[in-house]
Amino acid sequence: MVAENKTAVFLHPAHTWNRASLELVDVQPLHGGVRVLLPSWTVAEATVSQFAPGGTETKYRIPLKWTENEKAQLIQLCVDHDFLTIQPEMRLGLPDEARPSLTLQNHKRKKHTITKWAGVENARFDAIYQAMLGIAARTEGTRPFPKPFTPLQKWVTMAGIALGVLLLGLAGYGLARPFVTALWPDRFGLLLVLLLHLIAFVLAGLAGLAWRERRKPRWDRAYTHVWTLAGVNLCLFLAGVGAWGLAETAVLIWRSDLLVAAGDGQIWYAILGYAGVITAVLLLVASGQLMPRLLTLIDERF
Repeated sequence: MVAENKTAVFLHPAHTWNRASLELVDVQPLHGGVRVLLPSWTVAEATVSQFAPGGTETKYRIPLKWTENEKAQLIQLCVDHDFLTIQPEMRLGLPDEARPSLTLQNHKRKKHTITKWAGVENARFDAIYQAMLGIAARTEGTRPFPKPFTPLQKWVTMAGIALGVLLLGLAGYGLARPFVTALWPDRFGLLLVLLLHLIAFVLAGLAGLAWRERRKPRWDRAYTHVWTLAGVNLCLFLAGVGAWGLAETAVLIWRSDLLVAAGDGQIWYAILGYAGVITAVLLLVASGQLMPRLLTLIDERF
């Protein structure tokens, strides 16, 4: 009777293998080492971290041979060697001896980890170990990830963003008065429609960019969060111009005559003006809903 393959059961069904992950950690604090991860969210890339003596980490993104189903082949290798049943010899470690570990995770995020002292031989463990080291060897000629920002750089950036938003608000107020005065009241409707379209366009672009960013692996979100910040600031700027400009226009129109003497056109201008202000506020709230996602992008980058 053929024994049941516990790894195949662990990874069942086979069509979920693309959502499995495999990780090698082979780092010795004194001499450094390497970490290789086949992540669960992609079949096209692996991450490799090289650690120098002392712990300095350099990260790389390594393309997998997805046309050859390289990730599936590595998962199949784990099944072929029945990863869950590998039991390396247990003994005390030698001085400065490395102890690599392999971790297999299925689509339900359940993990199984196996560790082995470097001096212990185990053919099944070593077959998977060498395959993962083969991926780590591809870092030659590959550009590493940018270094994380220091705490000082992070706080300076956040302070600059806050200052930029405040300055844009003041600029919006300064531009609103002459801009609205020049267009009031003959082209008030055009101003309102144009402003709302601009804000809607910026918000749609901002939401699309945030969605696109979230689909990327975390290590690939290097600089594009800057464009998201620019989109938020532009949205705040347009909404600021709209709120001040439309409010001022509405108040001027409303006060030009008493309510009983006001013409239908003037009343409609006032209604549209206040509706524009409310819309601008709602759009600002909508952009605020994207802020947590934006800050997540910044934190993952920093």
